[in-house]
Amino acid sequence: LPIYENSASGDWAAVGGGLFNISDGEYATVPGGESNSAQGDFSLASGRHAKANGHGSFVWGDSTEADIIADGTDVFLARANGGFWFGAVTSTVTISRTADLVDAGAFISTTTGAKLTTGGAWTNASDRNLKENFDVVDGEDILANLAELPVYVWNYKAEAPTVRHVGPTAQDFYAAFKLGQDDRHISTVDAEGVTFAAIQGLYQVLQEKDAKISAQQQQIANLETRLEALERLVQELDQK
Repeated sequence: LPIYENSASGDWAAVGGGLFNISDGEYATVPGGESNSAQGDFSLASGRHAKANGHGSFVWGDSTEADIIADGTDVFLARANGGFWFGAVTSTVTISRTADLVDAGAFISTTTGAKLTTGGAWTNASDRNLKENFDVVDGEDILANLAELPVYVWNYKAEAPTVRHVGPTAQDFYAAFKLGQDDRHISTVDAEGVTFAAIQGLYQVLQEKDAKISAQQQQIANLETRLEALERLVQELDQK
């Protein structure tokens, strides 16, 4: 097929095909598509209206007729209005919403079952059929361990000191609950599960306290009844 209105003016730059594509940066590449530009050195732009202006930037613009621009250095931008899919497979697959591999309500889908919804909520896979080796949880024991768990306010070293977070360290969390793959990470599944179990444990403690208070109130009521009877008996004896 002929190549129309393309330009590769940068040193060792290339345009593979398409229409109205420009590759001006050194070692820059536009594989094809339409109205793409790779102006940064070592940059790559493909799809439609993808603009890789920054050095070392990668931009994928899907078929949408609107610019997606990378002005920063060494950035990766990708536009996929049909959704993103990530996974590990060993056989041929067809990636589409109709094939149930990209959920209708998902922006990012994975073969693990986890997804990012179009509303912006990360959703973990939690199908019972994906789980095994179930053990009963002692909510009160979880609650007691949680009460002893050190919780700090801190910042990541990779972020500014003003960007503060709150929570335990993975080492303390693992020491308390022995959950997860190692003592350097905390899974959101485990953190939420500990919270659920602790709430159940707290509910059970409150139920036990309520039952104890109710029993004590009944004892007090019985004692008051006996006291009233004794007072009446004393009054009768005094009258005699």
